[in-house]
Amino acid sequence: MPRNHTSNLLIIWILVTALHSASSAALGQGASSPTDAASLARQILDDGRAEADRKRIVADNPQLSLPLLKALVADMPAADSKEEYRRIPWIWRVTVAAGKRNQIEELKAIVDFCVPPMTEPLRDWQAVGLGGGVINGIGLSGGWPDERIRAIVAGNPDLIQRWKRLLKEAAVMADNQKVFKGTRYDALRILGVDSWNHRGAQLFRYLVKGVDDELQQGAIGGLSDMRSPCVAQAIVSGFSHYDPENRGFALKALLRDRDRTFLLLEAIDAGTIKAADLGSERLAILINNSDSSIRERARQLLGGGAN
Repeated sequence: MPRNHTSNLLIIWILVTALHSASSAALGQGASSPTDAASLARQILDDGRAEADRKRIVADNPQLSLPLLKALVADMPAADSKEEYRRIPWIWRVTVAAGKRNQIEELKAIVDFCVPPMTEPLRDWQAVGLGGGVINGIGLSGGWPDERIRAIVAGNPDLIQRWKRLLKEAAVMADNQKVFKGTRYDALRILGVDSWNHRGAQLFRYLVKGVDDELQQGAIGGLSDMRSPCVAQAIVSGFSHYDPENRGFALKALLRDRDRTFLLLEAIDAGTIKAADLGSERLAILINNSDSSIRERARQLLGGGAN
């Protein structure tokens, strides 16, 4: 065989191999393994490493979300809250990234792993991973967490029962003043996947004046995910005493569907919410809304300054 022909074949083989490797990596196949996840978890938990480098490990390895999560909680003593909370920020980063991707098969495995067995209590890292991670991430992606969770647990009787118990455990944790405030926020987010009849009153209690801002934010987030005609009025009821950040979360929740948006416009008309509270982006959403009824009502109240 001529030498140049042999060289050409070698070049073609190299290119095909490289393309196959790149394709596998893009699909998360053969690029890494659970063994790699254990090594990566050690790097993530190495406080001597730059935080940016540790965050990059999470971002660069979506295909390892479950093995990485398992490695991050491996050998974590149940009684060592200091070590648990050292790891929790990284558990959150893995789970919220998975929630944002909102891929059913990935989330099935993560939810199944994070929901405790029937005989074990809800641990703080599990509440963070599910409430602040998976559920929050699904919402950030534009999805409705209750719909996604129903799809995740469907056909899995064991997980269905564990999820029902989880909701009860989260309700207790949310009200437990001995639990770290940030984790109580995550428990409140879990309750948003339940119904108004079950948990609406509990979430509403955290909207009243004088409640800590972070817990109030958890309740707003939980109610934002909860589908009920009662939600919008509950969120509006405390608007005057929310801090600026929580007002933003409240407005985002009120713009989430058609009925809530109409109630927002009613609140503006009544003076409960001021046009100045909206900001230019939300104002534009209202007066340029694709729903003609919302658009016309918004322009009556707010003018038609955005095009």
